[in-house]
Amino acid sequence: MLELYWTKNVDLHRKVEILIERKLGKNFEIKRTENGKPYIVGNPLYFSLSHSADHAFIALCDKPVGIDTEYYDNGGRLKNYKHILSRYSEREKQWIGDAFVYFFINWVVKEAYIKMVGGTLAHYLKRLEFYHHKLYFDGREVDCGYTGIADWKAGIYAVCAEGYTSDQIFDCPLKRFRLKKGESI
Repeated sequence: MLELYWTKNVDLHRKVEILIERKLGKNFEIKRTENGKPYIVGNPLYFSLSHSADHAFIALCDKPVGIDTEYYDNGGRLKNYKHILSRYSEREKQWIGDAFVYFFINWVVKEAYIKMVGGTLAHYLKRLEFYHHKLYFDGREVDCGYTGIADWKAGIYAVCAEGYTSDQIFDCPLKRFRLKKGESI
């Protein structure tokens, strides 16, 4: 079970709680790992959220999942785009070239993977490479599905999910979060 939602970046944590309540009822507790990854105590339902500008995304899954998004601002360039790119491998730099959308795809796929495994940027970023639409950790292709979707409402998002193929993630419909009767923010 993999479900993907988009919404406005307003009351995001409450929206996540509502989606979890739909699956588990109201009796659940959310805690955080020492790295800050939120999880549901005693339940194998996983979730991830990300926001950029006024857009937000939520992923629910029966396996570890991570989602990340970036909004294209000022023509699609991050403030420290060149500084960040200088830390990438030569293969990544060659693949990205001057195509800022490849930089964004690279970034959000890596972030989604790091969220999926519950790691930190400081520990994982230098160990990850993404080029030619393949993700590598310590030189080996990762064993999880992932996808990056560009130009979604002037931005990009990526999802990594353990136990899912990239095609399954790509084919998963992106639903708009809407309140149901009796639910409130």
